[in-house]
Amino acid sequence: MTFNRILVATLLGMALVTGAPHVNAAGQPQTATDTQQSLVTATGTVFDSFGDPVLGATVREKGNPSNACATDLDGNYTLKVRPGAELEISFVGCETAVFKAGEGVETTLKEDSHVLDDVVVVGFGTQKKVNLTGAVGVATSKDIAARPVKNATEALQGLIPGLQLTRNAGDVETNMSINIRGVGTIGEGSSGEPLVLIDGMEGDINTVNPQDIETISVLKDAASSSIYGSRAAFGVIMITTKKGSEGKVVVNYSNSFRWASPIGMPSSMNSYDFAVYYNEAAANANWGVQFDDATLKNMIEFQENGGSNMGGLPTNGDVWGKPAGDPFTRAYANTDWYSELYRDNAFSQEHNASISGGNGNVNYFASIGYLDYNGMLRHGHDGQKRYNAAGKFSAKLTSWVTFNYSARFVRTDLDRPSRFDNGLYDKIGRQTWPNLPVYDENGYYFNSNADTPAMSLALGGVRTVQRDQLYQQAGVVIEPIKNWVTHVEFNYSTDNAERRSTFLPYYNHKVDGSVDDTQGDSRLEQSLAKNNYMNWNIYTDYS
Repeated sequence: MTFNRILVATLLGMALVTGAPHVNAAGQPQTATDTQQSLVTATGTVFDSFGDPVLGATVREKGNPSNACATDLDGNYTLKVRPGAELEISFVGCETAVFKAGEGVETTLKEDSHVLDDVVVVGFGTQKKVNLTGAVGVATSKDIAARPVKNATEALQGLIPGLQLTRNAGDVETNMSINIRGVGTIGEGSSGEPLVLIDGMEGDINTVNPQDIETISVLKDAASSSIYGSRAAFGVIMITTKKGSEGKVVVNYSNSFRWASPIGMPSSMNSYDFAVYYNEAAANANWGVQFDDATLKNMIEFQENGGSNMGGLPTNGDVWGKPAGDPFTRAYANTDWYSELYRDNAFSQEHNASISGGNGNVNYFASIGYLDYNGMLRHGHDGQKRYNAAGKFSAKLTSWVTFNYSARFVRTDLDRPSRFDNGLYDKIGRQTWPNLPVYDENGYYFNSNADTPAMSLALGGVRTVQRDQLYQQAGVVIEPIKNWVTHVEFNYSTDNAERRSTFLPYYNHKVDGSVDDTQGDSRLEQSLAKNNYMNWNIYTDYS
């Protein structure tokens, strides 16, 4: 479940404009009736280049964007406008038409040749949009450059129709799952996720710096992705990264500073109301009274004195709780566990720099990036640091042979509490009661028999993951005869990941501050995984 809301600081300016009121022909202040009578009715019909009526085209009065309507099923429209006004008619994939308003005007929209001439990456090569026969969604660097996200998957949210992104867990180690056009399989152990190709090489979309992306093409159906065979049964995502171009040396630097906070977060019921409702439920179940009158009175007094997440524990001799060790229904604190476990603001920052250039024979592109992302946990830390470096080099060896080489390295450092699991959010609502405090009267973390999670998150150990991924590609493009092009490509990647989890015991304390009981075990888990990937691509085409 995602709780992030990005707060973008925007400078707002407000101008107060005053002036003389409008007057009518008689020199009197113009009224709403006068204005309505001065309008004329514009009507007409909108057609496409094939002579068919256009449904849903936007008809707008020029200079008055709020005065607009849409064409109906037969392409007709009716709009009240000022005398002598001009109309603007716009529709997706067509050029905007501008003309003088009138009655019974017929307008034919022309196709937008600039959009249709856009080049789209599809399979082994490119096509113009006008020639596409399959379902292909496209996102460009302009679409994702300004999005304050930590990886390319999050940058795609809401950009491409039919691409579904789902957050599977709340920890920073779990990435979003990707699905194209709904569920593709219900088989056990099958994810049904699309094939991801980065510059023609299979890879992890989350390792690509969003600032290095030139275009992303999503091949959605069999017609567009069939060249990859059975591996493309669930679609293909093709990422093309930036490269150098002929001209002056270009140096870019960009940064992003952002604060994230939870949205749509529930609020816990206060402890007194919770106890009253729970007593009613217990009576209906013949469980007897769970919260006695003395505890209810303590809850009211605790809240009136401004108490929240500290204290509110009865004592039994030298330990907290009555009966001994069980303050479950005797505690009278008032804790909003949702706001207690998740921070209001989490600061993150990102920095990227790149250099590119070239001439007629050689071009190059190089970039570095740094991301410091902090999670939302208040007790214990969760976060991610990512270091990116990428380079592309292309040289024309002869008039008919071009050599290309690219390398991309990413190091990711993740950390989170070892005892954090995907059931935390569920536990807050079902198991962590508002009468249970975070700290005892002395300020030590307190953990009840209900396993209130703050102590285990803060003191129960840390899980760290360091992952290094290196992608290298080398290729030769041969064109002995004009328009007959042969590609020979070699791809090699390594993926090394080291995971370490320390599990530590955590303790309640007695009234005098000494250690009371030990909870949780003590152990160390460590794993090291290494994967190597190598493949050749050799193909030729003639056009």
